Amino acid sequence: MLRRFTVKSLWFVVIFIAMVASDLALALDCKNVSLLTNLYLQSHMSIHKFDAQIGERTLKNFIKAWDPGKVYFLKKDVDDLMAQYKPLLPAMIAKADCSAIDKIFATFFQRFEENYQLVNTQIELKHNFKIDESLNIDRKSVDYAADQNELKERWRKRIKFQHMQLLSTLKNDKEVRVKLHKRYDLLLKRHKEVNSNEVYETFINAFSTALDPHSEYMSPSQLEEFHIHTRLYLEGIGALLRSEDGITSIHGLVPGGSAQKSGQLKVGDKIVAVAQGAEAPVDVIDMDLRDVVKLIRGPRGTKVRLAIRRDRSEFVATLTREKVDLPDQAAKSRVYEIQTGLNKQANPKLAAKTTSYKIGVIDLPSFYMDFEARSAKRKDFRSSTHDVALELKKLQAQKVDAVILDIRSNGGGALDEAIDLAGLFVGSGPIVQVKKGGDRPYVHKYDGDPVYTGPLLLMINQQSASSSEIMEGAIQDYDRGILIGGAHTFGKGTVQIVDNLDPTLGAIKVTISKFYRASGASTQMRGVLSDVVLPAVSELYEIGEKYYDYALLWDGVPEVPHRSFKMTKPYLAALKANSETRVKRDSDFKKVFDAMKDYKDKEKEHYLISLKIDPKKKPAPDLDDDPDRDDPPEGGMPKLIDDLLMQETLRVAGDYVRLLKKESLVAMNIPDLEKERLAKMRAEQAKKAKTDKLKKEAQNGKAPGKTKFTKNPTPPPADNEAAKTP
Repeated sequence: MLRRFTVKSLWFVVIFIAMVASDLALALDCKNVSLLTNLYLQSHMSIHKFDAQIGERTLKNFIKAWDPGKVYFLKKDVDDLMAQYKPLLPAMIAKADCSAIDKIFATFFQRFEENYQLVNTQIELKHNFKIDESLNIDRKSVDYAADQNELKERWRKRIKFQHMQLLSTLKNDKEVRVKLHKRYDLLLKRHKEVNSNEVYETFINAFSTALDPHSEYMSPSQLEEFHIHTRLYLEGIGALLRSEDGITSIHGLVPGGSAQKSGQLKVGDKIVAVAQGAEAPVDVIDMDLRDVVKLIRGPRGTKVRLAIRRDRSEFVATLTREKVDLPDQAAKSRVYEIQTGLNKQANPKLAAKTTSYKIGVIDLPSFYMDFEARSAKRKDFRSSTHDVALELKKLQAQKVDAVILDIRSNGGGALDEAIDLAGLFVGSGPIVQVKKGGDRPYVHKYDGDPVYTGPLLLMINQQSASSSEIMEGAIQDYDRGILIGGAHTFGKGTVQIVDNLDPTLGAIKVTISKFYRASGASTQMRGVLSDVVLPAVSELYEIGEKYYDYALLWDGVPEVPHRSFKMTKPYLAALKANSETRVKRDSDFKKVFDAMKDYKDKEKEHYLISLKIDPKKKPAPDLDDDPDRDDPPEGGMPKLIDDLLMQETLRVAGDYVRLLKKESLVAMNIPDLEKERLAKMRAEQAKKAKTDKLKKEAQNGKAPGKTKFTKNPTPPPADNEAAKTP
């Protein structure tokens, strides 16, 4: 099964520049398209001319944006459009002539309507799921269809796959066909509602990503999402929404939000209308999810009314919008105990000889900062540095022997945060160098004392990116801590600024420079290398800057003087050897190695999805990119029993503490892990006992046991209590 990974929040430095430009209209029209392309070229670190190469890239990106699956355009369409506009596009945009943009979208929409009729025919076909055939989902290796017959065959397989997926949840073929017709009816409706503003937004993004992968246009709604991510709060009701078949439903409730506290809403509730205060309600059935979100969000203190359908009943929920914190992305910590030797249950005689160590773990899934509060010079503004410092002080108060900072899949954030976070561990000195074009590098330093000076380990993976790589590079350059996890990080070594435009236009995010470590090396393309590598199947996936189109190249600058703490290099060889030996003997890691081997052996099959129904296999996930899905935010600390890499990192931390104390390496036990394993085993035994009992009763001809109710049963928890977990 193909997994798709995306690295979120790859912003480094955010500088809000109020642009006063009288010739920027209040809507994104063709004149603004020309102005915005010039703004990008004026600010970009290395590309300052809209030449033929950028024109060709832009056209390819724009066509791909409308038809990423290559199921609408014919090859002749693409070839004709490229031949016609490739030599002319730069001059046309300079003159505010958007006829090329309009023609490409018109061609796409024409093909879309033609294929809509084809799709409806394919939905009604009777599919044979006993035939051994497959769907190729490798979009890079597949060209556009040569003719209508080839396109028809692609749609046949695509609809057959979707039909197969829905059969796993719906009763019969009739229900599947009804759902598929509804899906494509909504898609047609969405495309008919596309206006010139959205078309031009798509073109600006096609142009900006032709410069490099991280320059982009941010519409007003996208800019607001960016602000929410960096400040870790929003103003609204705190409900996570998703849309299916045009119906918006509650997918989760954010703890502390008015939706959760009121007790009026439950996960699964369907929203059919939204009203602002005492105003008339607006029907939101078949409305794009992004528009529904806009209606529900609003300034704190204002009221919003939601018409809710739950099962067969309908009611109106009146909620007051509030500031809703998003705690899942904030720094949080806990302490694990590590023991030397065997555990007490395994060998009570050795229990007295064990030595215990406390290992503090800080989970930091993102870098964040409330830029608006900082700009207002508030001293209490929220930031990841402030929160990590608090967690470090809490851990030191508990007298931990070492700290693990988990920044796996941390996509970074503001440059200032990377510098300050590194400073918490290394103190004063150069952290990162930033260089634009032919300018000399500017050295950013941390000026202050460290908060924590003890043993440190950083957990990383291929999705640790952007400013998190600055911090990791600084920790490694200063020989201050051990990097453990994936072989290397993402490899994004570029700096972006976000320039605010007119409020109705949003902002442009543009790459202005590259950053370099104190050692002079760039993280661009190559990332930061781990000191101790742990096996993971995800290491085999195509994740990283080097897989992006038009990524900027690696280079280096001279090293700047910086000190060395000499805290890791003398111990790395022993730590790596002991970890490798332990991993090779571990039965759970053996499953990882087997999965990695299986992945490599079946490399050619990764992009092929079987269209044959095998009752013994679970169906693959639906591949349709659903823009109306808004899953709950990532974050939070998983159970230790489910985190194999954390288990080994805790053992490495124990080894590290012993080496620093000049003690020999011994076996390490994690009592919390043993407790979780015991609880899991007991739960499985109880489940098996219950199943065996029911089977026995069935064999004896008895009806399954019924639950007995007292005359005055305990009432169920209130809705607001039941909805605590989003």
